[in-house]
Amino acid sequence: MRKKFMPSFILAIVFSLVFSIMPAFGYAKIGTNMWNPEQGWKRYESTSYGFSYEGYSWGHDYYLSSHYNQYAGSSVKFNVVGTSFRVISKNASSSLSDDISVIIDGKYYGKMNLQAIAHDSPSNPAAPRLAYEVTGLSPGEHSIELIINSSYGKSFIFSAIDVPQQSSLKPYNPNISTPKLSVTSVTYSVYLNETFDVQLRLDNVNNIYAEDFSINYDKSRFQFVSAAADSKLTIVHQENTDTLRFITASKGRYNGINGSSVLVNLKFKAIGVGAGTVDAVKAKIADNGKTELTLAPENIGERTFQVLPSTEYSLKHLGEVAFFYNEDKANLSNNVKSILGDRGPVQDVDLTHIVKIVLANPQYK
Repeated sequence: MRKKFMPSFILAIVFSLVFSIMPAFGYAKIGTNMWNPEQGWKRYESTSYGFSYEGYSWGHDYYLSSHYNQYAGSSVKFNVVGTSFRVISKNASSSLSDDISVIIDGKYYGKMNLQAIAHDSPSNPAAPRLAYEVTGLSPGEHSIELIINSSYGKSFIFSAIDVPQQSSLKPYNPNISTPKLSVTSVTYSVYLNETFDVQLRLDNVNNIYAEDFSINYDKSRFQFVSAAADSKLTIVHQENTDTLRFITASKGRYNGINGSSVLVNLKFKAIGVGAGTVDAVKAKIADNGKTELTLAPENIGERTFQVLPSTEYSLKHLGEVAFFYNEDKANLSNNVKSILGDRGPVQDVDLTHIVKIVLANPQYK
């Protein structure tokens, strides 16, 4: 009997230990005591730089290490760079607010009910508790507003937020740009039979490590020649069909994309006179293994190029560009603007671009 009893007893202890440590590995529920952030998370206390307190009569309790308010319309605002965050509160009032709006990127996300953390008497009012959790946001920066809607007398006790280790807190800024895939080039027009470069650039992102995107182009105007990834990326998949498709990946943790970066450089040859478009039609991006995001069609760009039949370009046009090299493109003649564009400083342009056009002119000797 003793030999049969011991394994069951030990098994019970093991199960007890497993369930007791589950909150430390991402299983915390609303109302769970959170004296410290879970493994893989970090905490920003209510006094941290980045929190903005708006409305009437915000106070700060040093014993509770929390800000508090009872007035409808008052709010705490901040930005989070990342895909998740948790709101930490405390059961330090006999009447906690049951109606706090959570606004993310200007849109209503849900309601925080602090009475859900008041599952026992406030015998330890200083105990921090998980009050609300948001996961699965798109990679990048997000604006957050926590707005009190309840009547006077119901308290909003704001202690901290927890975010994943790779995320960060920033001051409130509602004007956040969403991730975009842009089609760029140094030119808007090319000479017939000339080869030219087009870049696919990712903008307004943080900690992006993989990309999947497709490109259409006018086959009556352009012929696809080649593609090369940026130095910190590698092309892991390429389809050269009617629609070009590329899947790219970063070369290690320090080569993730933050802000803006060119993904690939595409080389085309102009084969038909007239206007043609290179158009990014689909794009999906992913961070370091937690989230992937499909870009909305309005955040995927295109660029139109004019293929010129003219053979008039000569050394004088290079001289014109050289003369205005330290000035704005607005000073250039119209036919040179058609090659280099009409915005920005001339010195941003590679002069070899116009030289190629001059040399491609059969009338130039």
